[in-house]
Amino acid sequence: MGSKEKLSVLCRPARQSDTEDVMELTSTIWEGDDYVPEVWAEWLVDPEGMLAVAEHEDRVIGLGKLTWLAPGEWWLEGLRTHPEFEGHGVASHLHEFLLNFWLQNGDGVLRLATASFRKSVQHLCERTGFEKTGEFTFFKAPALEAAQDGFQLILEDETHNALETCLSSSSLALGHGLMDLGWKWTKPAMTHIQASVDRQQAWWWRSPQGVLLLYEDTDHDGNRMANIQLLAGPLESLEEILVGYRHLAGSLGYKTAGWTAPPDPILVSLLEKTGFERSWDASVYIYTIPRPDQQ
Repeated sequence: MGSKEKLSVLCRPARQSDTEDVMELTSTIWEGDDYVPEVWAEWLVDPEGMLAVAEHEDRVIGLGKLTWLAPGEWWLEGLRTHPEFEGHGVASHLHEFLLNFWLQNGDGVLRLATASFRKSVQHLCERTGFEKTGEFTFFKAPALEAAQDGFQLILEDETHNALETCLSSSSLALGHGLMDLGWKWTKPAMTHIQASVDRQQAWWWRSPQGVLLLYEDTDHDGNRMANIQLLAGPLESLEEILVGYRHLAGSLGYKTAGWTAPPDPILVSLLEKTGFERSWDASVYIYTIPRPDQQ
């Protein structure tokens, strides 16, 4: 089979009966540490968007997921090709199938993330009308002990005010106007602020000057780590907020304070000044396409 030969594949909605093929497909991806097996059952019953597979000769050899995040906010994720069939256009078929489904049924904007070294995905995005609109990479610092000076939990009845603070923050543009849902990036919305409040991971900084939303992650050794979901505040106060975040992380029992942040020169300088260091050589590129009738 030639490396440029295109396979005849059928792209269709996924079924429960595809599970065995999908588990086999993902078993060697990321050295067996692919997250898809952990979310596959949830994806199968998601009433929004589309979970699709690519079938060849009665075998599932690829998959992809279109996910609804909030009104007007959609995300493409989980694009996988079986290692035996890479380089034969399977990912392109799935990408175009999901894109066409969104164009017919979705609204607003559609985004996806890909690694800075995944040139083939970047070319596919550009060929299908996506534009690169953001870049993120990971920074971390040891958490610090001491009081969480300046931070207080956002209460249930303060969610709307917190969203307004986020949307009007001068620092929001540094992050391309997006917040991190854990390998998904979207505009701040009430549903996401509310979820952070419910987890008790939403904080005022010197209320109502700034907002810090967190989520829990794990490092390479499996240790619990704080990560920033959204940092919103005055640009001139970012240094103080970042130092405060390290203390807050420590007071919450984390050993590490992390942030998948844009490598903006101003922000990188502030991060280095406040004890953070970049821990990825690569970065994540965000690609976006708006519905043509809603531009």
